[in-house]
Amino acid sequence: MLTTLKTNFALARAFAYDFLRYRKFSFVLRQTSRDNRRAIIRIFAHYLEGGMCFPEVRLGYGQDKSRSVIEKLRSYTQDFGVDETVVWAMATLESYFDFHRGRGFDLSALEAEFRQLSGEMDLTEIEGCGGFETVTADQIQASGSVDFEQFLRQRHSVRQYSGDSIDQETIRKIVKNAQQCPSVCNRQACRVYAFTDPQDVQTVLAFQAGNSGFHQEIRTLFVVTANIGEMNLIGERYQGWIDGGIFAMTLALAIHAEGLGACFLNWSTEPGQDRALRRCLGIGDEELVITMMAAGQLKSEFRVPVSHRKTLDEVLILDPPLS
Repeated sequence: MLTTLKTNFALARAFAYDFLRYRKFSFVLRQTSRDNRRAIIRIFAHYLEGGMCFPEVRLGYGQDKSRSVIEKLRSYTQDFGVDETVVWAMATLESYFDFHRGRGFDLSALEAEFRQLSGEMDLTEIEGCGGFETVTADQIQASGSVDFEQFLRQRHSVRQYSGDSIDQETIRKIVKNAQQCPSVCNRQACRVYAFTDPQDVQTVLAFQAGNSGFHQEIRTLFVVTANIGEMNLIGERYQGWIDGGIFAMTLALAIHAEGLGACFLNWSTEPGQDRALRRCLGIGDEELVITMMAAGQLKSEFRVPVSHRKTLDEVLILDPPLS
């Protein structure tokens, strides 16, 4: 009985730890931080660019959101200046007005507000930075002409590494490729802390309990986080974990594509351990720690777990009956 009470209390405390962070740093209640304000711009601008990609576009859609983006961009740039979100949003608005003008739909009054804002900014060329682009089936099929099943089957959780740390240029390439993963409303809330110094790697690994048998082999370590300051709905309370998981998996595949090895290191931990890691790495309270990931050069030959998969019928429910 006492053990059950202690477990229930620890579970409730862990839930409260997550609840209080989400309430404080998301903008469910108010938009205050730079992250909050940048995210709402991205949400509305992504709505505009997504709308141009529907099979049948309802001309004139999104005028309220485009006006809101213009207003929010004006106040945002006054407080924080021009950054990549501003450039992308301005390019999306440019594309939105071009799209309607080219189809004979009059948005001239709203476009005049945009032109006024554009004149207040010192922007370089923004064409192609936002809006939509046309691709062909041939392009996608050509880029996908790899044996993806074999690629995935050869990805393993690698716990044996050889050589030095992964060089910084390759790390930058890996993370840049991982950025191509989808995220809610293109908010791109994830961040990667990369460590290559052997002593720093071991210091960070000491916070994680699942690497004791091979930590001495690890020369490169990634910590993936997601910023809940980019989330704004009660229904998005878990979205940071979802986007973070998608990003982390894409990061692992990007590492694999470089002919390197990686191993996820679970960060399902309790509040005290989470706080300790944050203090050590300087991770803000607005970020969720999603996972650690060991990575490194491959040995010429090494052992990996078989990691048998469930049968397809246990996983796939095809055309289930609806009630």
